[in-house]
Amino acid sequence: MNDPDADSNVRGWVHCDEAAVQLDAIKEKAAEIREHADTFVLVGVGGSNQAARSVIEALRRPKGPKIVYAGNTLSAAYLSDVLAELHDKSVYINVIAKNFETLEPGSHYRILRSLMESIYGAPEMAKRVTLTGTRGSLLEKIAKDNGHLFLEFPVTVGGRYSAFTPVGLLPLAAAGLDIDSFISGGRDMERLLSACGAENPAVRYAALRNLLYKKGFLVEVLAGFEPRLAYFNKWWWQLFGESEGKNGTGIFPSFAVYSEDLHSIGQYMQSGQRILMETFLSVEKPGASLVVEGDRVEDRFDYLNGWDFTDINRAAETATLEAHSSGGVPCTKISVDRLDEYHFGQLFYFFMLSCAVSGKLLGVNPFDQDGVERYKKSMFKALGKNIAG
Repeated sequence: MNDPDADSNVRGWVHCDEAAVQLDAIKEKAAEIREHADTFVLVGVGGSNQAARSVIEALRRPKGPKIVYAGNTLSAAYLSDVLAELHDKSVYINVIAKNFETLEPGSHYRILRSLMESIYGAPEMAKRVTLTGTRGSLLEKIAKDNGHLFLEFPVTVGGRYSAFTPVGLLPLAAAGLDIDSFISGGRDMERLLSACGAENPAVRYAALRNLLYKKGFLVEVLAGFEPRLAYFNKWWWQLFGESEGKNGTGIFPSFAVYSEDLHSIGQYMQSGQRILMETFLSVEKPGASLVVEGDRVEDRFDYLNGWDFTDINRAAETATLEAHSSGGVPCTKISVDRLDEYHFGQLFYFFMLSCAVSGKLLGVNPFDQDGVERYKKSMFKALGKNIAG
């Protein structure tokens, strides 16, 4: 990562401000969506929706359109449920596909397009569809031919690194989230890490996980006691899994949402094979308070009287980290002050840089995904698509 020319064609995410293109168009369309839509359908899979979904689901805003996710499965039952959600609703959609060859978003767009064409006339439908793809792609041609807003999916940014591009920004803005604050968080983390030199915490995290991998710790579990981070865990899961799982190597990423998962996987974490390392993602100020009050029922939980659930949760986190660490699981703790747009921006940038460095330390290209492309070729062949050339 020290060579400024290395991987320059896939590092468009490194500078947040350069990745965040078309902001005026994004804000204008988001304002229109929030004013006129009952339902906003985010059509994308993997890196095309994971970042936005993780923030939207964590920071749910009470007003604005309902956010529905499509283009992320081939299940007829799931898609039928999505269509049922749209009945008698004012619908806007955003289709995100870098090269517009991925089956899930392409097929869902066709179904959604057919539905909307049956409801809206051409001029009305034109403004209700936003297409996000690379310049010169078929998706851009469809946008021009049908009068849809086209947003750029920068060719120099892979899907799993696209949080600060229009891929992530329009859905966030449509959900009523502050994308300026989100970008600012990423920008500040970018500046902080660039000024750290050898003490760069993102690099140290990458180096630590690689050292542990060489000692036989083959699986990393991202764990935390905040369920609002569940979809962020899935974004992290894809980021590291797709970036590092190559050439017969790579740390296998997994995640757990405590305290619930302590009652399912906790036994293995404590006493299973010593191949696991654990990274705790901790929220210092969860932004809620709920105190346990005593009552007339003799339930033997009186020891909790006067305790705030924030402190109960923190006690459980501390105890779990100590128990797992003392049981032979190498544990790391990464803390974020609170969950809001700014701090999510910081988290995204921190882990993207860590992943890029970690992949290089492993000796793999953290920006490609040839294994994914191999399964697609087999699937397309089975479906009868001409894949010659």
